[in-house]
This record gives sequence, C-alpha cells and structure tokens, in this order.
Amino acid sequence: MLEKLIETLHDDHKLGLILLAQMGGTPEEVQLMVQMADYDAEKDAIKPDPTVYLLRCLGVQEHRLSLGFFNRMVLVEDHPLLWHHNFPFQQIYFKGEPTNIDELMLALSQLYGQLYGKFRNLADDLNLAVPLGTLLAGGYGLLGEMPLPLANTVKGLLEQYGLTVNFVESETDEPPDFKLLVMDDTYFIGQIFNAEPLQGRPS
Repeated sequence: MLEKLIETLHDDHKLGLILLAQMGGTPEEVQLMVQMADYDAEKDAIKPDPTVYLLRCLGVQEHRLSLGFFNRMVLVEDHPLLWHHNFPFQQIYFKGEPTNIDELMLALSQLYGQLYGKFRNLADDLNLAVPLGTLLAGGYGLLGEMPLPLANTVKGLLEQYGLTVNFVESETDEPPDFKLLVMDDTYFIGQIFNAEPLQGRPS
C-alpha cells in the first residue's frame, strides 16, 4: 500500500497531507495519519480523498516531522542521511599542513551543505577537543569520526590540500539496514515502513 501512495504523488495534481503523528507501541515506532488530496490549479482548491491511511514507521532512529501538506514521497535505501546508520565509522587521522587552512575549512563546510543541506552539521562529526583551525594548523591529529562513505569523501578533499590521511575503524557492531522515507521536509530513518487504509478520518 505504501508503494501505491508513493505512485499517487507522481501525479502533479495530487498532494499528501499528514494529519496526525503519534508514538506507536514501542519507543522506536512512529505512526502517521496520512491522506491524499486533489489540487485544482484553476480554482486553487484542494479536495481531500475520503480514505485516511495509517503509515507505520518501525525501528526509527532519526526523524524530522512537519504536519500538513507535502508534494512528494520517496522511500530509498541509499542516501547520505543513511550513512551514519548503515556503515561502520572511521576515525580520520591527517598529517601535513594544508595549503590554505581557511579555504579548506570553507570547503569542508560546503561539502556538508551539499550532502546534507540543513539536516546535519559539520561539527557533528568533528573532533571538538580542539578548534578546527588550530587542529589543521598543528599539522597532524584526529579530524573526526565519520561513516565510511563520508570519510572517503572527506579524505579526497583533504588530499587536494596536500594532507596525508589514514583511517582507523571504530569498534562498533555490524550496522543494520535502515531505509529513508522522505515527504518534503519530513523524513524518517527506520527499518520497516508500511501503510494501510483506515475507515474515515481519525477522531
């Protein structure tokens, strides 16, 4: 049923509406009441479909929620937001003095912006024991701890500025397989997602 809702929103005249969100039967379950609607551009009018769906998100590890209308819904298994949940972490050690420290710090910040937008900050993964500029000027040290795909991307950037980079894998359990459900600015990172119709509108 979830696939049907996703396909419905491929129609430019369809909208989705998150009516309600609540915790489920376990701490890692979130339940959403979702409804589809037709948008009439000529009349600038919205006509909700009569069916309301219960969308269950299980094994939720991270989320951002906005109630109201959304234009698209996608469920993906490969996205930068999933890297922190689906890949082993690497400690990133560097050696050498960057050709331009200020430029490198700006490039790192821009890299995070390109990958994560407003959903994750560079500081989340850095070694915060020392200010970044001071750390880079010191010529060696632990830059931070990041999931493998991100670590490889950062390594490539550091090498462009003349640094030598080595990884040490963090001691973590085998990461599970999480998926990402996105509805415009709303997203859920979890293990299982499903939807089923309910009778009428929730009271």
